[in-house]
This record gives sequence, C-alpha cells and structure tokens, in this order.
Amino acid sequence: MVVVGSSAYFKKMFAADAALIGSLKVVGDNASFDDYAPAYLDGQSVSGVQRKLFMRREGDRLMPAHKDGDFIVKPCPKQFSELPANEYSMMTLASVTGIDTAQHALVPFEDGELCFVTRRFDLLAQPANKKPEPARQRYFIEDAASLCQINSKHKGSDALSYETTLKQLYQCSGANKVVLLKGFQQVLFAYLIGNNDLHLKNFSMYRKPDDRSTLMRDFTPAYDILSVAPYPAYYGEDLTLCVLASEVDAEFSDAYEEYGYYTRPDFVLLAEKIGLGATVGERVIQKMINQVSQNFEKVLNQSSCSSQLTDALKAHIEERLGRMQR
Repeated sequence: MVVVGSSAYFKKMFAADAALIGSLKVVGDNASFDDYAPAYLDGQSVSGVQRKLFMRREGDRLMPAHKDGDFIVKPCPKQFSELPANEYSMMTLASVTGIDTAQHALVPFEDGELCFVTRRFDLLAQPANKKPEPARQRYFIEDAASLCQINSKHKGSDALSYETTLKQLYQCSGANKVVLLKGFQQVLFAYLIGNNDLHLKNFSMYRKPDDRSTLMRDFTPAYDILSVAPYPAYYGEDLTLCVLASEVDAEFSDAYEEYGYYTRPDFVLLAEKIGLGATVGERVIQKMINQVSQNFEKVLNQSSCSSQLTDALKAHIEERLGRMQR
C-alpha cells in the first residue's frame, strides 16, 4: 500500500524525504488507535469530534507523542466512510484554488487503512544553526469562538452569522483587510463543496510569541475542510452559520427569497456588508468559481476516493457551481 496523494504535497510535509513515499506508516491500526489514545490525550487541546492524536516521525513510522508531536493524525470514523480521502481531496482542492491550507497527506496504518495527517502550524521551526530548545516555542492560536467571546458549545448557533464573525475577526486583527478576504474565501469555498461544518472553532487566528500587541496577525492555515454532502444524515443546512446578520432575524435577501437557497447575490452582499465591497466580492467569487470549475474533477479523479464518493462529490460541487450562476 503506497502513500496516496501528490508526491509534491508529501515531500513538502515530510522535509522533501522522497524515500518515505510508499514506506511511511502510522503505527498500529484503527482499533489500536483507540487503545493507546488515552495515554497521549492528557493536556492536549486538539479541538473537534474526530479522534485525533499528536504524533512524531520515528524512521518510517508515525508514533504517538505528547504535546510536541509535529503531526496530527486522524483515522476514519465509523460513521463517515472514506473521510480521510474526502478531507484530503477537499483540502487539496482548497489549496489549488488559492486558500492557504495546513500541510496534509494520506498515510496508511500498518494494515493499509488510510489516515488523514496534517503538520501542525502552531509550532515554530527550530533554527538550523541552534541547539534544540527544551520546550519548543509556539504561535499563540485563538479560534473564532474565543475571539468572538462565544462559548464553544454554541460554536454553530443559529444566532450567529459569518457577516458578524468576519467583522469581529477583522477588528481582532487591527483592521487587516486580508482577514476579510481570506474569511470570505473560506465561507464561499465551504458552500461550493458542501462543508456545513464551518463553525467558529474551525476559524483560527495567530500571533507570534514575542508580539507585544494582543492583536492577531492573520488567519492560521485553513484546516478541517471536508464535504459533508456525501453523508445525508449529517447534511441539513448548506452552511453552519447564517451568511448575513439579518438572517438571524429571518430577513433574507431578495435572491434567497426567490430561490430558497444561497446564490451569487448573497455572497456579493456578504462582501459588501463586511467591508470588502461588492466589486471586490464579484471578482473573488468569479475567480473561485473558475478555479473550482477547472480543478475539482482533476483533483477527485486523482484521489483515492471510491467511485461512489467521487460521484457524490462531483454532483454536489457541480450543483453548487450552477447555483452561483443565478
């Protein structure tokens, strides 16, 4: 069983070590992951409901580690078949459409079952000319739930909107306009692929440990990007939060009232409301539509997704691209 996915992504993630392609494995199997997980969970703060562990590379194996492991490993949950392949494909599509994503790869357990693996972006790289420090420095990371002062149990509340959230994150960055652009791109991409799990804990921002200001610099690389559309039992609304703040009070755009779902005018209005402007919003939307249209079939055809999962993802993306032409 070879490591699946682009060798370019893989070599970048594992320090250009091409020799690992086809040999790197996650120690154990899906069942043993549950057995050894409790011993390594103490003190970890990896958010989300998926099982995941910090791991480090030892030779050609990824092994459980405590808080300084360089990688986060997520096996396939029972209720979401092929989720690692799904997440890898959608993260790859996000990357090729211009979204800054966490480094990612698919790596098999020793029995061949695939895991989704990301390199942590909170750990600062050790300088090549210095001795390793006893405790590695980290970026200060804070998610949108914390930054917006929302209890994490309400991270996907119907009383929240992307408009209000992005405005708040913009203020947390000291009015860095790039934050508005990147946040807008993440919301739009989530809609196109069927990621209705873009809640407040799936947006994060960072600042450096030596920053004197409490302002956040920018978004971290995007993470937890997947399509929930192939899992109908978990796919209700198209997005986790309302797009516009007015929707919290059941006031929808004219376009939404006409079609009963989000179309291009809703996202243009979002761009206008958050301060990007309608003209910039139109340009960003068209660029993303073009990039997704040109790349989604290629990414899925080269993925390790089954034909059933590939067909479901393609059908959903095609339908959402059609909506954005209205």
